[in-house]
Amino acid sequence: ISGMIVWKDNHLERKMYRKFHLKTTTNDDYQAIEEVIYRRYQRLLIEKQALPDWICVDGGKGQVSRAISTLKTLNLDIPVIGLKKNIYHQLEGYVLNEEVYMLEKRSGLYLFLAKLSEEVHRFTIAFHQDTKNRKDYTSVLDNISGLGKERKKKLLSQFESLDAIKN
Repeated sequence: ISGMIVWKDNHLERKMYRKFHLKTTTNDDYQAIEEVIYRRYQRLLIEKQALPDWICVDGGKGQVSRAISTLKTLNLDIPVIGLKKNIYHQLEGYVLNEEVYMLEKRSGLYLFLAKLSEEVHRFTIAFHQDTKNRKDYTSVLDNISGLGKERKKKLLSQFESLDAIKN
């Protein structure tokens, strides 16, 4: 999964947040960035919606480079910065034009970017947990049309296992 937040007019614009179930990858960060950037901005172009002034991605030079190349395939020229994290996944700088700029932890820019990073992390983790919880509480019985909640409860209480129901 992936998530996107929006900062607009000096505040977080929660109605514009977006969630993505990745379709092309499971553990490839670069492919995930490419997919999300492509899906989001292709849709904005099709719907003739306003484009952002800049995009901030979670990652270093590789992620920024992949985001920029994906935007180019859509003929878009939107500046992209990356949030560079240390080995403890804490913000330490940003990437712009293939240069890494380290940040003072007390600077206004550090505090702003850290706020964005924490918010997108919170939003995406909550989405991930929701998705995981839904999957944890699903059953093959959910795929049987005409079988309601109450009937499933009765079947599960009557039989020991799904195999017993099947037999």
